[in-house]
Amino acid sequence: MGKSARVLGWEFGRTAREMNELLKDHGYLYGNPGAYGLTEKGQQYAEEQYHSRGTGGYAHYNRSWETRTWSDETAAALKADMEANPGGFDAGDSPADEEDAFGYEPFVDYSGSGDDDAPQPDWKELAIGGAILGALLIAPHVKPFWNNKVKPAAKKLRDGLAKQESVESTDS
Repeated sequence: MGKSARVLGWEFGRTAREMNELLKDHGYLYGNPGAYGLTEKGQQYAEEQYHSRGTGGYAHYNRSWETRTWSDETAAALKADMEANPGGFDAGDSPADEEDAFGYEPFVDYSGSGDDDAPQPDWKELAIGGAILGALLIAPHVKPFWNNKVKPAAKKLRDGLAKQESVESTDS
């Protein structure tokens, strides 16, 4: 059964983010948060899967992301690596360092996938924005509606009530 970085982190008393950093420090991953990839060493212990909503239309509607599941042997291998090299790899020991020396940059999909640090709007902000947009769209139609429909109907109602009051006052 595969384990995510979060589940694997429980065994080490770490969060998923800390676990990914630890895996990177010991040569299982390369890259940066939100854009990690498996090294050759990591490919022995993990499996990567690509996911896509694939609903069609615009790119920002088509979320895509990768998940990594780590095998049960990963914890034992990582513990052995931590005992052998507590500080992680020194400069030059990591395959990622060799790739960085040649200007390698991992592919980053900016179409809404990964752990974005930008806060997402909540429903209240969306509702307020919708109300403002709606007000701007109907504003040109409000004054003619008021002058052509509401005012005449109110005047007719007022005149009818005034006529009814005058009839009642003459009957008394």
